[in-house]
Amino acid sequence: MNSKYLKKARLRLEVAKWSYSNGYLCSAVSNCYYALFNAMQAVVGEPPKGSWTHGGLPKAFTRVVYESRLFSLEILKGFVDFTDELYALRKEADYYDTIMSSSDELKNEIARYISKVEDLLNLLEESLHDVNES
Repeated sequence: MNSKYLKKARLRLEVAKWSYSNGYLCSAVSNCYYALFNAMQAVVGEPPKGSWTHGGLPKAFTRVVYESRLFSLEILKGFVDFTDELYALRKEADYYDTIMSSSDELKNEIARYISKVEDLLNLLEESLHDVNES
């Protein structure tokens, strides 16, 4: 596992939290997505060629996690859907004005994404710690 990408993911997540707390919802969504992207990079490493795509990285991540049994299948279930949903929201935040609304429903959705990405990072950091301990 590449700790450089885990550190980058953690930093992006902290920026997402700060942005969310200060009402910068577009920045919160974008940074939350890229925290997830960097966390996946930490697991799969460098791409076979070029750079990772937004569709290719989640597939590679799912395959590596499944094959290595990095964490349970229960945790892995729904991961691709979660990634697709967050990616779609990130595109809205980066390219359209729809996220500018500050409805409670939207705020709750963003908070849920931030929380899930934080849970994933905690799992990955715990796994890295366990590997380093053995």
